[in-house]
Amino acid sequence: MPHQPTPSAPWLRGLTEPRCSRRGLLRAALGAAALAPLAACSVPGARKPVPHTSAQIAAAVDGFWTGREKRGRLSFANYTQYIDTDPGDQSRHPTMDAFTRETGIRISYDEVIDDSASWFGKIQPEFASGQGIGYDLMVVGGDSYLSKYIELGYLAPLDHSRLPHFAERGGAAFKNTSFDPGNVYTVPWQSGMTGIGYDPAKVGRKITSWQDLLDPKLHGKVGMWNDAVQMGNIALLAVGVDPETSTHADWRKAAAWLRGQRDAGLVRSYSTSTYQSSLQRGDLYASLVYSGDVFQANQSGSHLEFVIPDEGGLLWTDNLCIPSTAAHPVDALTYMDYVYRPEVAARISETVQFVCPVPDAQPVIARDAAAATGKRRHLLGSLSTSPLVFPTKADQSKLRHLRVLDETEEKQWNALFEPIYQS
Repeated sequence: MPHQPTPSAPWLRGLTEPRCSRRGLLRAALGAAALAPLAACSVPGARKPVPHTSAQIAAAVDGFWTGREKRGRLSFANYTQYIDTDPGDQSRHPTMDAFTRETGIRISYDEVIDDSASWFGKIQPEFASGQGIGYDLMVVGGDSYLSKYIELGYLAPLDHSRLPHFAERGGAAFKNTSFDPGNVYTVPWQSGMTGIGYDPAKVGRKITSWQDLLDPKLHGKVGMWNDAVQMGNIALLAVGVDPETSTHADWRKAAAWLRGQRDAGLVRSYSTSTYQSSLQRGDLYASLVYSGDVFQANQSGSHLEFVIPDEGGLLWTDNLCIPSTAAHPVDALTYMDYVYRPEVAARISETVQFVCPVPDAQPVIARDAAAATGKRRHLLGSLSTSPLVFPTKADQSKLRHLRVLDETEEKQWNALFEPIYQS
């Protein structure tokens, strides 16, 4: 991804500096997904029974949490630059420090996750042998790897009686997802949207639909991605199908839509790593984009617009979950609930600027902006009012989750969508 000079003020880095952390890794992961099948499939190790009914889930929760007590410490594994930092000391994280002062629970925090595949490969042998992985809390994307963690019994079922702030403050769009119905194993950490980014000065009109990416006037000026998962899901939306309930016949229809776009010469490039800079330079007029990249580009002086098309956009989510082998699960669950306090969620969002899963953090950021001065005031004000961080209810109503694929479906999916950008 393009790099800009790092702002001199440390607090400004979180709002303006392009991350080669979670944001960059999302792009890198997309490219890697196009090159390799799911490494987690057919993994060794006996499967544990996975609860499905309400009674089974309740029994699993009771079985895991009965007799568990707070131990006064926890270990947290995360991606890099994916939490708030102290302006004067980037190694310190104010919300975690405040958590320790309030609860007495000390946090050992490690930014050790690079991507879903390598992280799963690193910890899976310990899971399979029944050993602890050294962490009580970790961030996992809402993708096929999360499904594999659940299928193999590697995650602890959550005791929602100990998550009152999540119940009260968590946004409706982030609950009861297709990848974890009922939030049995996860609560959202941060989210983002996939839609269309475009330069209105180049396009000359408003873009409102995925069908606008078939406009002959955009010949050779459209950016798409070399990623079967995202491409297939947005194409399903383009043909009027909800990805979460789509069938194999729907997939074929979506693939035909993408082939038609390609064969008409509309697409300049299929890339997850260059679209932002190409939009900013004017090489692309419109592209498939992450919402946060448009916010970031506009903070750097661009005048791009982001739209969730009428047919819908995608909401992706990174999630907090507790390994089933965690040594300090009560402490981890306590922290899970803590980050759903609006003031805590606000502090984290002020640094990472992804879609915040706590809508009530928005007025907190607005108050912080009013109390700030200079560039910080402007940037926090932009953050608090940005629909790219706090989607409107109208936008939320149009967001859909990625189709969850099992091992067989993934092979069928990739066989349909990968050749479109590989040919």
